[in-house]
Amino acid sequence: MSDFFTTAIEMQREMLRAQHAQMDVAQKFLDAGRQMTAFQEAGQKAAEANLAAWKHWAGLWGMK
Repeated sequence: MSDFFTTAIEMQREMLRAQHAQMDVAQKFLDAGRQMTAFQEAGQKAAEANLAAWKHWAGLWGMK
Protein backbone atom coordinates (compact mmCIF):
# COMPACT_ATOMS: atom_id res chain seq x y z
CA MET A 1 0.00 0.00 0.00
CA SER A 2 1.37 3.42 -0.89
CA ASP A 3 1.06 6.56 1.13
CA PHE A 4 -0.92 9.65 0.05
CA PHE A 5 2.14 11.67 -1.02
CA THR A 6 3.49 8.93 -3.27
CA THR A 7 0.09 8.62 -4.91
CA ALA A 8 -0.21 12.40 -5.29
CA ILE A 9 3.26 12.69 -6.83
CA GLU A 10 2.51 9.90 -9.31
CA MET A 11 -0.81 11.55 -10.22
CA GLN A 12 1.01 14.84 -10.90
CA ARG A 13 3.54 13.00 -13.08
CA GLU A 14 0.69 11.51 -15.09
CA MET A 15 -0.92 14.92 -15.44
CA LEU A 16 2.37 16.38 -16.69
CA ARG A 17 2.74 13.54 -19.20
CA ALA A 18 -0.79 14.19 -20.46
CA GLN A 19 -0.15 17.93 -20.76
CA HIS A 20 3.09 17.26 -22.63
CA ALA A 21 1.22 15.01 -25.05
CA GLN A 22 -1.40 17.73 -25.56
CA MET A 23 1.32 20.27 -26.33
CA ASP A 24 2.91 17.88 -28.83
CA VAL A 25 -0.43 17.45 -30.61
CA ALA A 26 -1.03 21.21 -30.62
CA GLN A 27 2.43 21.76 -32.15
CA LYS A 28 1.64 19.23 -34.89
CA PHE A 29 -1.60 21.07 -35.67
CA LEU A 30 0.28 24.39 -35.83
CA ASP A 31 2.88 22.89 -38.16
CA ALA A 32 0.15 21.46 -40.38
CA GLY A 33 -1.57 24.85 -40.44
CA ARG A 34 1.66 26.53 -41.53
CA GLN A 35 2.11 23.97 -44.29
CA MET A 36 -1.45 24.51 -45.48
CA THR A 37 -0.93 28.27 -45.53
CA ALA A 38 2.25 27.86 -47.57
CA PHE A 39 0.40 25.52 -49.95
CA GLN A 40 -2.41 28.06 -50.40
CA GLU A 41 0.05 30.90 -51.01
CA ALA A 42 1.90 28.83 -53.62
CA GLY A 43 -1.41 28.00 -55.32
CA GLN A 44 -2.39 31.65 -55.43
CA LYS A 45 0.99 32.65 -56.90
CA ALA A 46 0.67 29.93 -59.53
CA ALA A 47 -2.84 31.11 -60.44
CA GLU A 48 -1.65 34.71 -60.72
CA ALA A 49 1.27 33.65 -62.93
CA ASN A 50 -1.07 31.59 -65.10
CA LEU A 51 -3.41 34.55 -65.52
CA ALA A 52 -0.51 36.85 -66.42
CA ALA A 53 0.73 34.32 -68.99
CA TRP A 54 -2.71 34.07 -70.59
CA LYS A 55 -3.03 37.85 -70.69
CA HIS A 56 0.35 38.17 -72.40
CA TRP A 57 -0.52 35.42 -74.86
CA ALA A 58 -3.83 37.09 -75.66
CA GLY A 59 -1.98 40.40 -76.08
CA LEU A 60 0.27 38.80 -78.69
CA TRP A 61 -2.83 38.01 -80.73
CA GLY A 62 -4.45 41.40 -80.13
CA MET A 63 -7.19 40.02 -77.84
CA LYS A 64 -6.67 42.19 -74.81
